[in-house]
Amino acid sequence: MKLIIVDRSKPDTFNRLKQQFADDLNVEVVWERRAKQRRRTDAGRGPERRSRERRRLVKPFSGRGYIVIYIAD
Repeated sequence: MKLIIVDRSKPDTFNRLKQQFADDLNVEVVWERRAKQRRRTDAGRGPERRSRERRRLVKPFSGRGYIVIYIAD
C-alpha cells in the first residue's frame, strides 16, 4: 500500500494525484496534517528524555510537493 502525503500549499498537486489514483485501492492521497508546531514552551517541564524530535517529517518534500510512503501489509 502507498500513502501519498501532499504539502498543504499544493492544492493542484493534491487534486491531480487524487484523480490519478481514484480507482487504485492500494493508494491513499492525504493532506499533510501538521500546520505548525503545537508546543509553545518548555517552561514547567522536566528535562527532555527523547533523543530526537518525533514530530519531524522524516522524508522532505524535495520540491515535488508530496512524499510517498510505502506501508507493508
